[in-house]
Formats: sequence, C-alpha cells, structure tokens
Amino acid sequence: MKTRTFRRRAGALAGALACAAPALSAAQQSAPEPPELSPVTVTAARVPADGRTLPVSISVITARDIAASSARTMQDLLSTQAGIHLINTSSSSDNAIVDLRGFGITGASNTLVLVDGVKQNTNDLSAPSLGVVPLDQVDRIEIVRGSGSVQYGGGATGGVINIITRKDFSKEPARARATATFGSYGLRQYDAAAAFNNEKVGVDAYMQSLHTDNYRDHSGERREGGGGGITLRHDGGSIRLYGRTTTQKLELPGPRLVDPYTGANEFEDDPRGAKNDIDYIKTTTTAFGLQVEQEIGPGTLYADASTRTKKLSGLSYDGYGDTLRDQKLEESVASLRYRLPIQGGHSVVVGADGQRAKTTAAQNAYYDFEPTQWRSRQRQHGLFAEGQARATDSTYVTLGVRRQYASDDLDVVSGSGTESDKGRHLTAWQLGVRQDLAGGFGLYGKIGRSFRLPNADEMLSVQQPLAPQTSTDKELGVTWRSPGTSVRLSWFRYDLTNEIQYNPLADGMWGPGTGANVNLDPTRRQGVELEARHAIAPGLTLDGNLTWMQAEFRSGAYHGVDLAGKTVPLVPKWLANAGVTWRPTDALLWNVSAQYVGKSRMDNDQANQFGKQLDAYVLFNTKVAYTFTRNIEGALGVNNIFDRRYASYGVRGANAAFEYLGSTARYNLYPAPGRNFYAALTVRY
Repeated sequence: MKTRTFRRRAGALAGALACAAPALSAAQQSAPEPPELSPVTVTAARVPADGRTLPVSISVITARDIAASSARTMQDLLSTQAGIHLINTSSSSDNAIVDLRGFGITGASNTLVLVDGVKQNTNDLSAPSLGVVPLDQVDRIEIVRGSGSVQYGGGATGGVINIITRKDFSKEPARARATATFGSYGLRQYDAAAAFNNEKVGVDAYMQSLHTDNYRDHSGERREGGGGGITLRHDGGSIRLYGRTTTQKLELPGPRLVDPYTGANEFEDDPRGAKNDIDYIKTTTTAFGLQVEQEIGPGTLYADASTRTKKLSGLSYDGYGDTLRDQKLEESVASLRYRLPIQGGHSVVVGADGQRAKTTAAQNAYYDFEPTQWRSRQRQHGLFAEGQARATDSTYVTLGVRRQYASDDLDVVSGSGTESDKGRHLTAWQLGVRQDLAGGFGLYGKIGRSFRLPNADEMLSVQQPLAPQTSTDKELGVTWRSPGTSVRLSWFRYDLTNEIQYNPLADGMWGPGTGANVNLDPTRRQGVELEARHAIAPGLTLDGNLTWMQAEFRSGAYHGVDLAGKTVPLVPKWLANAGVTWRPTDALLWNVSAQYVGKSRMDNDQANQFGKQLDAYVLFNTKVAYTFTRNIEGALGVNNIFDRRYASYGVRGANAAFEYLGSTARYNLYPAPGRNFYAALTVRY
C-alpha cells in the first residue's frame, strides 16, 4: 500500500473515532467498567500455574476478546497477537500455517498447538486444521512463547498455543446456544452447543456446519463437525471422556502466475481465477480421549490419554497429468503428571508421557513408473521434571529438564524414497527467573534448549537421514501492570543447529542443486515484541502490538551460493496490530482493528537472489454486536474494509540452481480474500 494511501485511510479512521468522541463522553455514565486485568491461570504449561510467576511471555485471549474480534476463524484470531504470522497456501484460513516467532514455511512444525491440552500437530507437513473447534465454543486461548519443550517434547521451539473449550461448568442445569452466520462468497455457517449439569455430572456437546464458495473460483469449502464430552465430578477430582470429529473438503484453485518476461500477471488481472478446476483435498479427523484430575495427598495428579485418526485424500493436476494421494495417520498419546505444592510458595511437577504414531501413504503420479507407497512409525517416550522456588517474596526461579527417547522408522514399500530407522535420546531443559519490582513492574529472563524431530514427509525426500533439530533459546522481558493497563516488552533469540528445512539449493534425487529436505548449517531467529492493553475510559479499550523479527542463515554454502547472512523466506521483519473496542453499554459493542504485515522473501528464495518479494500490506476490519434481549444477540462484520489485494504466500518460479535459464523472473502468488461481509445471529437459552 502506498504511504499516501495509508495515511489517508489512517486519517479517515482517526476522524471517525474523533467524531465518535462526543458520543463516548455521553455514554460514560452507562458504560461498563473497564475489564479487570487480573492474572489468569495458565494451563499450557501442562499443569495449572499462575502466569505472574512464570519466566516466559504469555498472552491470553479471553472469550470476551473473541466476542469483540471480527475474526471468523481461529487462525485469523491468532494473527492479531504479537509474533504470529499466517502463511496461507490454500483458499481457507482454517488451514493456514500459524508461524510463531519466524520459522516461515516450517512454522507448523515449530509451534505446538493444543486443544484442551491435546496435541493437534500431526506427523506430516500439514498445518493443524483449527476449524475443528468453532470460535463460539472457545473459553480462552493461552499463548506461551518460546517455551514448551520441557513439558511436551519436540516441536515447541516457537512456543505453545492451547485452545481451551467451553465446558459450561455452571450451576445452571441446562444451557444452549445456536448461531447462524451468513456472508460474502456464499457463506453459510451454523453452530450449536448445549450443556447439562448437576453437582456430579456434566454433559456438553457442539456441532458445526459450514458451506462457502470462498473468494476464488474453485475454492469452495464444505465442513461438518461436532463433538462432546461427559464429566464426572467427585470429591477432590474429576474424570472427563470426550470425542470430536470433523470432515472438510476443500477445493484448491492453485496459484496465480506472474511472468514479467511475457507480461502475464494473473494476480492483478484475474486474482479470483483458478489454475484448474479439479484439485481438491478431503480430510476427516476423529479423536477420542480421557482426562483425569485427582487430588492425592498434598498434591494433584493429572492424567490423559487420547487416540486420533486423520484420513486424507486429494487430487492435483499440474498441466501434464494427475497426482492422487491417500494418507492415513493413527496416533495414540498418554501422559501422567503430579504437581506437589511445597510450603513457602514452592512447587514441583514430575511426569511421564508417550506417543505412538503410524502414517501410511500412497501417491500415484502420472510420471511415476509405479505408485510411491510408504509407511512411517514414530515412537516417543519421556520423563520430565520442573520445579519452581520462591527465593524471596518477589523472586521466582524455575528449572526444568526432559529426557526423551524417540525412534523413527520409514519403510518405502514401492517407488522412490530413502528408508531410515533411527533411535535417539534427546534432552530439553530450561532455567528462568522472574523478579517482581515496585510500581507494578516485573523482569524475567530464561535460557534453555529445545528440539524437533523430522516428520514422515520430511524423511521421505532426503539424500541422507536427518538429524534432530536443536536450539539454544534465550529471552529477556519486562512487564508493567496497573489497574486497566498491561504492557510487555521482550527480546528473544534462538540459535539453531541442524534446522530441518527444504532447501532448493541442496543436492536432491535429480542431481546437484535440485532440492531436498536437509539439516541446514547454523541458523538464527531473534526479535523484539511489544504489546499493550489500556482501558482509556470505562467501556473503551485499546490493544496493540509491534514485532520486529530477524530470521537468517548464519552460515552454509549450497550449489556455490553462500547463504551466510541471508534471510529465511516467508518471515516478515515487521508485524503490527492495533484495535479499539468500545462498549458504551452492556448491550452494544464496536471494534475497529488494523493489521500490518511487512515484506518477506518468497518461498524457495533462500539465496535472496530473486528481485521480487511479497509486498507489505495493511488490513482494516470492524465488527458491531448488539444484544437485543438476554437471549438474542446479533453481529455485523467487515474484513479487509478497503479491499486490499495481497498474498501471504508466494513462490519463485524456478530453482535457483537454474538461474542461467533466465526463467526465474516467473513467480506464483496465492491471492487472499478481498473485502468481505458477514452477519450472525445467536440465540442463547
């Protein structure tokens, strides 16, 4: 967006707010009090903990925040938080990669996503589909940045996101709600939930049905899902059984080609067009689980076990022939933790967990002499312990360590691929200090080690077995709180060894410089995050955050190209969000927000030789909600108000190894939705 245009639109927004000032003043008497910024118990640390005592960066999105946001999907909601960037390679943001702290295309493999403490990441390269839980069913979302390897194991270098659903453990014997949403591009979405409770038993259930044509041709989405649980409460504990299932069919329109040599620019001339009209992917995910919480002696025992099945089928056409893929993931996870509080404000958590995953896949491409079929098995089990000591009334020291064994077995039944069978012992640890100061200030610092294992997809396209990725993690931060205000400023650095990533410059199966999944030479992620919330007046709240990130290759030469100092693709240097929420009465809510995403290198441009980058963009969104009666609420939302044309994912059109062919000026972009509207009506009982 041109600077002049940005200023004009920012000025219009400021003017609108200024015009609203008299109304704001007049509403002071009836406006609700500003939200209390009291601490929220954080469960993303594997057991409930007071976030004020942890030496990490924590953000909590409450149900009140969700109700005010114009976001329609979980990924869009998460993108409003500091350090989070979405990379969308399809037409549905439910499938977008959530990248926390600058890992680019492997963001989904370095950010651990949980639903009620249960892992959603799978043993492949696909991002978790977070449409499995409707936003209306979410009680709160906890984001713990740069921490989680001690508690959960691999894949948490960027951090942990825990989505906690509503259980409706209220004193009311019955509660129910239903929401109908209609909007642009043929959107029809229906959500419903119900809960029944007494002193001993709670039953809850929800369902969702979504049909939309989406922004582009051949980008329709159909999703049906639901779930529920039963909770048995007794003295000193509870037992919960749950299940959920979701089926999604998503049509894939493909990229828009831009070729300066021929003058072709499908992104500008026909952004809503499709490359073809046959590509699709269909996914069915089913999960069942058991969660137990029980007071034993002076402490509390937490146990959970779950099983999940994910079936995927798809078809793609590249102009020459069809490629069919069928894949099935079966995964079982179990965990046992015991938290022992110790007099004086100290505590110890010890635990053990295990995971078994099996992936079977078959791919039949027109260019293969025979279909490629492979099986992958992954087994992990680990022990961990974490202790927190209250050294003084205002000083907390946290120390944790994990020892984990992991084995990976890849068996290529037919076709091409490199078989492997590896077993490894891995260690993660973390040491942190939190110091509270006078005047509402607090300081924290931590250092630790995290790791990540290659997944089934990454193990297939290699020339030699992949070693585990490890990282030395550091962070320093300062916080400040007062009635109605909270501020956090933090600096982080991850120094990675053997980072796992697809490198188009590496030697691959087609020869030198044709690309493969490799362990990179040392890399680094570092950045600064600033976030704040301030209650300007009763009923008027301002939120904002600013992130500066640097993702770079520290060393390494591939196919004659020195990557030292080069920027990792798909990582913007700057991210920013700002929003204002006005609640003049308990019945009326109005939110206006803006989001800025800076420039980034395109995928496959590790060499930083490509002249074109993904453009920076600014989006403006708004939402108005009104409660007509105690049981009926309506909402209107507009996203991308100024119809900004942008793409969060783009890929250079040729491998850098063939620069001499002169075809690298071509590139592909995946257009994001333009201006879109929606209206929702909710009925509660």
